[in-house]
Amino acid sequence: MEDYGLPLVPEAIRRISDSADRKLAWQFFLMFSRFEYALKRQKYVRADRKDAQAAWKSFANDHAAKFSANHDPRLQRAIAYIKQAPPKRQIHENRVLDWAEPKHFSGGPLLPWLLDQVQIIRNNLFHGGKFPQFAVSDPSRDRELIESALVVLGHALRLNRYIEHRFLEGIDL
Repeated sequence: MEDYGLPLVPEAIRRISDSADRKLAWQFFLMFSRFEYALKRQKYVRADRKDAQAAWKSFANDHAAKFSANHDPRLQRAIAYIKQAPPKRQIHENRVLDWAEPKHFSGGPLLPWLLDQVQIIRNNLFHGGKFPQFAVSDPSRDRELIESALVVLGHALRLNRYIEHRFLEGIDL
């Protein structure tokens, strides 16, 4: 890993960034970021915020009826895994970092719940939430959650051709 003339990168960070999961994390980062970009470009922007945030819930609610896993075993496995072991959300209570119990699927439209879980997976990965007091004991669980989230995002992207077009604009195919 190059340091680009920046202050020395600690060896521990080099080990993490050179790990086998780097490519998976990078793909997830790109997929999630481009999806948010596409949502905002197609006017899926939260009206309750002054800063431009993607309106994931609006998109999910608008497309929930079209979302189906009936014909794709990979999507079925991804949904089953996230349902079986949803990610915990990091919380801050009384000046202490902790974990809230995961929000299990309790019926209703599946897509809004799934995209909420994908956002939690993203937050845990990219905001350092996986290590509040100690390292997680099973890093393979993170890998499986990220892989499942990628499958869900890929299928959600195909629900709206305008979002898919925005997602791909400016990318050489």
